[in-house]
Amino acid sequence: MDKPIVMPRSSRYGNNYWNSKGLKVGRREVILYSDLEYDHWLTVEANFNVETYCEQEKEISYVFNGKVHTSILDMYIRHSDGTELYVEVKYECELQPSHKNYERTRRQIEAQRIWCEQKGYLYEVRTEKTIRISRFYIENLTKIVMSVTNLPKPASWAEILDHISESKQTLGEIWKELMSTVNVQELQTTCHWLFYEGRIGADICTKIWGNEMEVWKL
Repeated sequence: MDKPIVMPRSSRYGNNYWNSKGLKVGRREVILYSDLEYDHWLTVEANFNVETYCEQEKEISYVFNGKVHTSILDMYIRHSDGTELYVEVKYECELQPSHKNYERTRRQIEAQRIWCEQKGYLYEVRTEKTIRISRFYIENLTKIVMSVTNLPKPASWAEILDHISESKQTLGEIWKELMSTVNVQELQTTCHWLFYEGRIGADICTKIWGNEMEVWKL
């Protein structure tokens, strides 16, 4: 895996510039160049099946009409089972023939797909339809990722995990069982960590994270 290719903040790159710290990449600075790329990064960083990743990691060359063009793939992802994947993040409108840049986008995607096939990588194009899958999803992922990035895993995590069953329970119900030894913030932070690590599941698509959030042991 190579290092990220840092793009200049110009009229083409950086109109919606985001930077954050990535726990899965050793807390280094992660730079994203659109709101959608940032939201996609949240889905990757919070996915317990992802071992590591690198944004803007690979630049490829391809020939069209006798001219050499270059394209940078948006993200490399390696899963815990060893599967390696490159992802290109696009808005749905860019994939429509009516879009002014459709032909350039189509050529870019085809060149990336061919390169990945030749190198033995999986390849996906992800859009807001597969990234922003519900009105609560991204907001909840933001809370989870910011929590585990900025707060240590509470020492009481094992005790809290013991009180989470394989059946769905709300965080409020769990806290009632633990309120004599654990405060609400400690419970919330612990469950963020447990979700991030893949120890528990949560209904993050259907409601905002809070006392009514349902969780269960995986």
